Amino acid sequence: MPVDYKDHKELEKYLGKVDKIFNINELLVKEIDTQDIADYYRESNLGYKFFHSVDGSIHMALNYDGEFNKEGYLGQAEIVQKYVNLTGAKRILELASGNGFNSTFLAKNNPDVEFIGIDLTPEHVKYSKEHAKGLPNLRFQQGNFQNLDFEDNSFDLVFEIESVCHATDMSIALSEAYRVLKSQALFIVIDGFRSQDFDSFSDDLKTVGKLAELSMAVGNPWKVNEWLSLCEDIGFTLENLDDLSYAIMPNLLRFQFFARGFFKYPGLTKLFIKTLPNYLVQNAIAGIFMPFTIGAGMQLYMNIALRKLDF
Repeated sequence: MPVDYKDHKELEKYLGKVDKIFNINELLVKEIDTQDIADYYRESNLGYKFFHSVDGSIHMALNYDGEFNKEGYLGQAEIVQKYVNLTGAKRILELASGNGFNSTFLAKNNPDVEFIGIDLTPEHVKYSKEHAKGLPNLRFQQGNFQNLDFEDNSFDLVFEIESVCHATDMSIALSEAYRVLKSQALFIVIDGFRSQDFDSFSDDLKTVGKLAELSMAVGNPWKVNEWLSLCEDIGFTLENLDDLSYAIMPNLLRFQFFARGFFKYPGLTKLFIKTLPNYLVQNAIAGIFMPFTIGAGMQLYMNIALRKLDF
């Protein structure tokens, strides 16, 4: 039987299981820095490949009909494609491009558009380059989106998928995206946020929300309303906002299915912890808890379009 993510007793049960294996108090005081973020993605590569997407996607699938289908991994790139069509963008930057899944798809479908992807992790950049051979309109390079190595006003469109949530300084990250965009150009953000009323939920839900964030190396989570206010302060104006939380639930429930197996056999679980990379096994925490937090509406998965204003 699947876990009833609306059942508070189920939530308490898995909180107990996580505490016995990982020690919740130790997890909750962990500080996340840039090295942790790089370590998270490097150590999680094996899990992404075997339990998520053999094609290199490291983001959630968007399944609008409520049933998981791997075609949903293209959902975010298809959203970006709509903005490419709308704006006629000819030079596009992807922040934290991961294994290059999205930019490679877009470059194949837009041969007259130049795409550049940057990523913090050398392993990602190497993988992306290998899988982008034969695409002259696409290149990847190592870089940090909080310190972009590009000139001012140099891109027609910038996008990111599940990466700005990792910013150690959100103001700098947004300012850098703003700086490299041309006048009136768009910044497309598809990412996770806390809801405006995150603090009003039960203590257990707030705890599992924080545990899910930390297990995925998100150390400075933002409430969506506060994040949008920061964007406005930097100079962006909100063009569009869609809540896609329901569309990632099939993928989250699939993750939860795998995580339940992880927690079912404590002896085997402790062996995994001793032999496998730390962040790889901690993914099970997010796997077991995110259907609870997304289902309750305390964490959100948003598609946001921001336009650069001129002053």
